[in-house]
Amino acid sequence: MAEEATNTDQSRNVQEPHGEQSTDWEAKYREAVSHSREWEKRAKDNKAAADELQQLKESQMSEQQKNEARTARLQKELDQLKAEKQASEWRAQVVEESGLPANLIVGDSLEAMQEHAKAINEYVTAKTGRQLPKVADPGRRPQTAPNDLLQYATEVFSN
Repeated sequence: MAEEATNTDQSRNVQEPHGEQSTDWEAKYREAVSHSREWEKRAKDNKAAADELQQLKESQMSEQQKNEARTARLQKELDQLKAEKQASEWRAQVVEESGLPANLIVGDSLEAMQEHAKAINEYVTAKTGRQLPKVADPGRRPQTAPNDLLQYATEVFSN
């Protein structure tokens, strides 16, 4: 057994001509992979045991406990849906106020969304020197052309 250990140690460290030792990286890689596979197998075994334990706990729960757990889960889903609906309403309000597309507006409150829209408008103004056009209905095109060339083209081809 001791001879085996020294053989693997010798195979890992190869003597260079100048007295320096180099590392056998391939052997280290194989060792790391086998170690990784061992832990992967242990994790899968633990997951299976945890699932089995969960099923056992559920089978031992009373009908009232099952109903309470189901009610808590449904209440959590309801709260998430209410939050999403509220965020959609806020986003629609900010879209109407700012004229920005809904996909650019982010935030977890009305104030945060308004501040984000304001920051985008300020950025666009700073970069281009112009305000974003106000769009009455974001699903449609703005009433004014975004620049003079487009306005000229609109006037020429509208006749």
